[in-house]
Parts: sequence; structure tokens; C-alpha cells
Amino acid sequence: MQLMPEPERTFGLIVGIEKYHESAWNVTGGGPADDALKFAHWLHQHGVPKENIRLCLSALEENHQLIGECGLTVELATEQNISDIVTNFLSPKSGDLLYIFWAGHGWITSERERRLFCADANERNYQNLNLNSLLVYLASDKFQIRNHICIVDACANFPLLLRGQSGELPGKTFFSGQPRKDSQQFVLLATREGETAKVNSENKTGYFSQAVREAFATANGTFPPNMKEVTEAVKQRFTSLDKKQLPTYFYSRSWNGDIEKYHFNPSEIPHDIPQSQARKFVGRDEEIEQLRQLLKANDVVAITDVTGQGGVGKTELAIQYSEQYLGDYPGGCCWLNPQGNNLRTQLVDFAILNFPNFSIPYGLSLASRLTYCWRNWQAGKVLLVFDDVKDWMQIEPYLPPKGSRFKVLITTRQNTGLTYPLLPLGELSADGALELLTTLLGKDRVEKELEFAKGLCRFVNYVPIGLYQIAAQCREPGRVLC
Repeated sequence: MQLMPEPERTFGLIVGIEKYHESAWNVTGGGPADDALKFAHWLHQHGVPKENIRLCLSALEENHQLIGECGLTVELATEQNISDIVTNFLSPKSGDLLYIFWAGHGWITSERERRLFCADANERNYQNLNLNSLLVYLASDKFQIRNHICIVDACANFPLLLRGQSGELPGKTFFSGQPRKDSQQFVLLATREGETAKVNSENKTGYFSQAVREAFATANGTFPPNMKEVTEAVKQRFTSLDKKQLPTYFYSRSWNGDIEKYHFNPSEIPHDIPQSQARKFVGRDEEIEQLRQLLKANDVVAITDVTGQGGVGKTELAIQYSEQYLGDYPGGCCWLNPQGNNLRTQLVDFAILNFPNFSIPYGLSLASRLTYCWRNWQAGKVLLVFDDVKDWMQIEPYLPPKGSRFKVLITTRQNTGLTYPLLPLGELSADGALELLTTLLGKDRVEKELEFAKGLCRFVNYVPIGLYQIAAQCREPGRVLC
């Protein structure tokens, strides 16, 4: 998103909410208020006038001194006030660029609408803004500032569904006019669907907000920073954090009535990746990168087991790769179980469930149904994962055509007889095994008997499944380590 806005014609709506009417929702220790203040100061330092910045905060009592020291006008972060700022203050302004920064709680509905909760929200009155409708409103002829950069540090999980309630959620919806022909939007989100935005309680900041600030700092004063470069830097930062959270973005641009949309947001990519069972994924960063490079260069890659005994983490490695790089596969990630239903049925069911208007024509033979799938699959590169293959010949008839946009990842204990590139997986390093055991049992517990803990890692040959079994035994009441 390359823009050349005048700072005087740039506006900001900055929101940081860590204290809610429902006190149980408060962000322990804080963070969102300070993150919002720092973003507002960043705008002002780059020449945006104070009167163009609307700063809405709800800080914990222990963080009120931040507000007193900020030098900016601070307003209530209620639903009514924020919606008034959007519709009555910002809407008629003539400007080049609007920044929206939001740090606080967020949910997602069963209709996949992202909701941002306001400070006056509680269990009886879920005061929130419908982010999807806000973005459409900003890009309509009812809003005069034509370019928008939205940065949202909020969760996108499904608490209503988890509580067994309806996915419908009342909230502030913005009603748009006709789409503008000259609007650009870049939206950077802290989380994919179903994920929680993590807070660094020690430093009182969201990990995502901190990563964005670091990326802005490397822009060498460029205003506005190149958002695609910022996003790449933020994603690289999160790759090293292991927070089960992947920032995502999408960018839409319209020009002369033709709309181009580049959706890099994995929350919109169909997949059925299994839920990770690992409390922490350690010691395999190098293998993740090796796998990425192998799949770039080859149509089919197999993760194999050097030990031949299982439990080294083949499936978990495939899950972690699929989650981290789902954005590289806009055509979807289809997870296949050779020990389950017929593989052809699994492939067809995935396509029918996930792709609009996909249906198999009546009368096709079984072989033709598979060919129809390959030819009519959703556009974009695709990842197929065949997990726990015991018989290579069982899956061979279900592989896509060579040289197509389909990438195939196989996990198997087999080490011989495969003609495709292999990523052999064995035991963890000694340090990696100890790190996993520490995660499973707790730092204090392991440090009290460090040498014995190291011996346990050696005893199970540094194999992850063995460490999980030890941890299960050590959690029994009365045990120290074993």
C-alpha cells in the first residue's frame, strides 16, 4: 500500500481498552492503554496534528498516570462515543489517510464477523463494534477519507459458541452507501480465527502491538511505512515467539471501478487442520524451515521416522507447518486420514463443504470424480496432507497430477521404498528435550532435580512421546519427578 499522504490530512482513531464494565474481563496488569498511547504519540511525532487524533482509552487504576502524562485529549472508550467519532467527526472530513488502531478484547461470531468490545461491555450488554461493517462503511461514499490502515490487536475466538449460546451477537453495525472507486484499505490483524491475542504482562504490552512498533521503527522515519513490509516483519517476529498466534492481513484496492482483492488472511482459507495436542512445540524450528524449502521445490514431500517406532512428532510437525504457512495456500489445506473413510470421499466432502457452488455432476465414474475435483478446486496453491501412511500404494491413486498447483505432504514411519524427497525426523536435541519436559512439568519442579530430569530425557532417547508419558506419571499426587 504505497501512499503519499500529507500529515495534516491524516487522521487517527486510537482505542486502548484494558478496563471493562464487566471487571472480570479486565486485562490483568494492563497493556492495551499504553499500546494505544504509544501509537497516538507515533502519529503525532510524524506530524499528524493533535486535533486529528481521537484517543479513546479505558485504563486500569494502576495505569491512570499514563493518561495524565500523555499530553493528548483522552475520551471515553464506550460504544456510543466511538461510533459518534466515526460517523459524526471522521465521516465528513476531507483527508488522505485514516489510521485505526484498536487494542482490547475481540470475539468472532458464527457468521465470521469480527467484533471489538467497548469499555462499557458486560455480560448482560455486549457493547461492541462490528469490524466487518465498519470496514465496508469506510470504503463507501458515506466516508470522505479514502485510504485506511487498520491495526487490530484483539482476540478472534468463539466464546459464545463455547458457552453453548447462539452465535448471534448484537452490536453497533455501520450502514454503508455505495462503494467508492478510489479507496484502499490495509487491515492487519493480530490473530486468525479462533486464536487469542497474547499479552506480555511483564512489559505491559500486547506481543502484536510491540512487534508492530518494532517494525515501524525499522522504517527509518518513512511515513506511512510500507504495510506489506511491516506485516512481513511482524510475522517473522511471531515465528520466533511460539505464541499459537499468527498475525494476518488483507489488502483491498479499487481503481476506476475494477476491484482487486488480495486476501492474505488465513482465516478466510478453508482447512481442516487438526488441533495441536502439544502444550509447546520445541526443538523443530530447523525442520520447519527445511520442510518449507522442500515443498517449494517439490510436489510431494514425506516426513519419515528415523527410529521406526513412532512418537517423534511427525504429525505435530505437519500441523505446525500447516498452521504457520496456511497463508501460502489460498486454495486450502485438506487433511486426509488413510485409515479413515475412502480417500476419494474425504477429498470430495472437503470440496463440497468448503467451496461455494461445488458439486459433482451426476453420472461421473469414481475416477472421473477425482479428476473433477482437481480441475474445479478453489483457485490458488493447495496443500494436501496424508497423515500416518502405512501403505504407500494405498494413497498413490489419490495424488494430484504432477506439476499442478497441489502440494502433497505425507507423514509415515516408512524410511525405504519412497521415491519422493524425505525429511527424516528423529529424537530431539538434549536441550530441546529438556525444554519440552520443563514446559510439561514446570520450571521450578525441573530445576530442583535438574540432573535427574536430564537423565529422564536420556532414558526415553529424547523422543517427544516418551517425555509426554513421563510427564503424565509425574503429575500424579505425591510425586516429585518420578
